[in-house]
Amino acid sequence: MSAPTMHPPRARSLVHLGDTSFRRKDVIAGYHDMLEVLADFRRDDRPWDAVTQLEFYGLLRALAPDVFGSGGSIADDDAAKRARTYTNALAKLGFVDEQDRRITALGTMFTDGRPQLLDEVDRLCALKPENSAVLRGALSYVERTDDGGFYYPVRLLLQVLNRLEYLRIDEFALAFIAAPRLLGVEADAIVAAIETMRSDGSSLDDVLIAAERTPDQDRYIDTGVFSPEAFPNGKGPRFIEHYRRYLGALEAFRLSPDAASLARLRRAVDEGGTTVRVRFAPLQLLPGLKKKAAGPLTVHRSARYPDWDASPAVFRRALVDLFNGNRATSLVREYLDNNLRILTATGVFSVAQNQLRIGSAYAGYYFTAVDPELTVTTAAPPDDADRVTGLAARFGSDALTRTAAAIAAEQDIGPDQIEEFVAARERARFDAVISAAFPPERVLEHLEAISVDYRSAAVQALRDKEFGGKPTVPCMYEYLIGLSLYYAADRAFDPRAAFGLSLDGDFLPISHAPGLRGDIEFALDGRQILVEVTLMDPATQRRGELEPVLRHATNLACEFPDRQVVTLFIANEVDANVARIFGFGRVMELTATDGGHGVASPLIVSLRTADWLAVATAGLSDVLDLVAAESGRTEVAHLNSDWNASLISALRALSSS
Repeated sequence: MSAPTMHPPRARSLVHLGDTSFRRKDVIAGYHDMLEVLADFRRDDRPWDAVTQLEFYGLLRALAPDVFGSGGSIADDDAAKRARTYTNALAKLGFVDEQDRRITALGTMFTDGRPQLLDEVDRLCALKPENSAVLRGALSYVERTDDGGFYYPVRLLLQVLNRLEYLRIDEFALAFIAAPRLLGVEADAIVAAIETMRSDGSSLDDVLIAAERTPDQDRYIDTGVFSPEAFPNGKGPRFIEHYRRYLGALEAFRLSPDAASLARLRRAVDEGGTTVRVRFAPLQLLPGLKKKAAGPLTVHRSARYPDWDASPAVFRRALVDLFNGNRATSLVREYLDNNLRILTATGVFSVAQNQLRIGSAYAGYYFTAVDPELTVTTAAPPDDADRVTGLAARFGSDALTRTAAAIAAEQDIGPDQIEEFVAARERARFDAVISAAFPPERVLEHLEAISVDYRSAAVQALRDKEFGGKPTVPCMYEYLIGLSLYYAADRAFDPRAAFGLSLDGDFLPISHAPGLRGDIEFALDGRQILVEVTLMDPATQRRGELEPVLRHATNLACEFPDRQVVTLFIANEVDANVARIFGFGRVMELTATDGGHGVASPLIVSLRTADWLAVATAGLSDVLDLVAAESGRTEVAHLNSDWNASLISALRALSSS
């Protein structure tokens, strides 16, 4: 007797890094909102039960109304359910504990933006703490297999990418979301399926429907004998019985369209309710049923079912494919966008030109080098300590050495040139991507729209069209100001290092700079430049901006005591008192608050968005020369005057000279 065939383990479910109940384009900002509320809420020792879930959701609605809404009543049971399902997404990435929903060390790294946990791989990939937290969470995310084990979906994706280099979006949907359940969790089978898909030109729907057929469904196709296993429904046997009655009535009517078979078919549709309408779309595919007076032949001639006039076996196969397509394909499509948003938020994966690939220059080499150790299956899910571990420690320090050797051999450069090579390649990719999507004139046009009314429908449309809805409007504004500075400086600084906000794998912004440092920091002409950006209304600037801007400007000046430090505060409108207080900073001795030493008297100049737009084409070096000259004006009468307005007038004159 031959030994039974051993099948590789398969995933139990389709892969989704997030949760479909939390549908939001700027998903990363939404995770921030939830975690910030949750971190304060879960300080006591109460369990995560219906009571605390209800309270938590109430806080979300009160503290983050832009995400969770503040109007309309919600039943207690529904509110508690939303609290559970929304935080499921956080648990999947390891940002909160799965049982108690308490924020983990990785969740803290994601929200606080502190760079202490970054490692050598993060630095060489130019990742921010937020990017690194999402990357670590995604790499440690596990799904169950049908043999009781677990596997790492993102590691499996990396193995597939190492073999194929890129995946078209439909190929990604198959490889990452569906293939582990349909084909197993081995890269070879998934690669073979993608190569077949490319060679025969089959669509995602074709592949999913064909792969979804089970042996029980094949028996139904061949014999016509209905079985519950061929048409499963998780709601129980009563719903499966609805399927049986409908399919029997449909087949009888197809072969013999008379009054009796039509009446039987109508009863099966009515009694089958939603479950039959969703799975088999009778009212869409037999539109004559909508007319109660229509006779059997009229209804029969209206049929739009695939292979309606074919042999019984061919027609039954079309019914099975319809059943499977409604179930699997719709879920894959539903999961697709959110999976892509989370993966690109790592800062490593790119979806440019509708192709998913490892976009980061260094990561491309690194994940190829560690491929043999990129184990996909695991006996148990990782714990919190595993999730927060950096990539260099997780995959072994020799991976760094092997990566360096691979780069040096391919590029024929020395080990001491590798970092410069990686930075130059990634900088070139940044310039190519940004020059195409956001050339200088377009950046200024977008800022002009924001300066007129950042709450307008036009700005929301800009956010959706140009930024894919990923950043909030204030985050988008910060990014555009940063790009305008980059162009005004004639691209003289590295924007990836200068921008405090996190960028995705295609260099689009995904969330604000954390409050630890300034929004934008760079060196130019021997000076250290800090730019603080806000869309806060003037009425709230004293409360929300005065302290952090003074703190960041002072800390940076203390960090660079031998350089002139210039701070620009840019807002749509500037509160006059805020501008005056900033001016007096140059005659005050302020101490560092970030653990540094010394005192500084920061030079801070305030500009409206419209002011900056008027001088952005003049050249940043000339602008900063004029601003820096203001540092010697320390007399009280001058600081109490309208010096800031006079300086703006002088700056505006630069662009016309």
